[in-house]
Amino acid sequence: MADIEFDSDDEEFFGEMGSIGSMKFDRILTGTPHNTGSIPRGFTLLAMGNQGAGMDLFAKQFASVAEDPENTVLITTGESQGEILSLFKKYRWPTDIMVRTLGEEYNAEVLSKELKASRHRIEGFTMKEIQKLAQTRFVEARKHDYLIDMTAQITALGPYFRASVDSLDFFFNRYEPKRVVAMIRIMQAHAMANRGLLLFTTSSDAIDKTVERELASICDIVMEFDVSMRGSDFDTRLVIRRFRNAPENLAFVTFRVTPEEAITPETVERVA
Repeated sequence: MADIEFDSDDEEFFGEMGSIGSMKFDRILTGTPHNTGSIPRGFTLLAMGNQGAGMDLFAKQFASVAEDPENTVLITTGESQGEILSLFKKYRWPTDIMVRTLGEEYNAEVLSKELKASRHRIEGFTMKEIQKLAQTRFVEARKHDYLIDMTAQITALGPYFRASVDSLDFFFNRYEPKRVVAMIRIMQAHAMANRGLLLFTTSSDAIDKTVERELASICDIVMEFDVSMRGSDFDTRLVIRRFRNAPENLAFVTFRVTPEEAITPETVERVA
């Protein structure tokens, strides 16, 4: 890989640190009141946890603090463009970043063909014709490799990019885990070389422990999101259990979701 030349004006503008998506979180991680960001440029983050714990909102919040909207991308696999736009407007986040909804693309390309095959069956197509249609559909689906597509889009981003992928479940459910991990390594290397900031989310039950350990070794920051019932209320928290070269940042953080600031930390307990 050729050395990348960074513009001196960009170096001054972006600095060595970027925001995690919330000034309050940044202050917790740095332990200072100054708003200088909390994540070293070039870091890759992994957010894991159970459904409903806030990872999906965090992924959008991470993308929303885009210093350069044209060099920022949010890739979501479970929501529509309309849902994303509505949420960003709700929190008054910038709406000029790049957004790609792979779930919608998959539905249009693959699931619509399944619906067409079912309709043909109802309308009296022969089994032979339906089998031929199904074979054609699977060949077409294999031609479009969404994993390669995502990797190509992220590795095409330039220096100081910001990218958020919500979530890896889509890929682990459709491709061999080793292949998904290999692509993540490529994207992580691109982020490190370009001083980008890259976030992935995944459900804890979508991967086995071996894959989880491998992902944790690749990513510079690993966070676990958790939600549980406490009486009649929900208790939401995240655990920062890995922070490369900064073990003092490991912490238990209790947070809540507010209409003004989205995910907002309330209390923090240091691990180290």
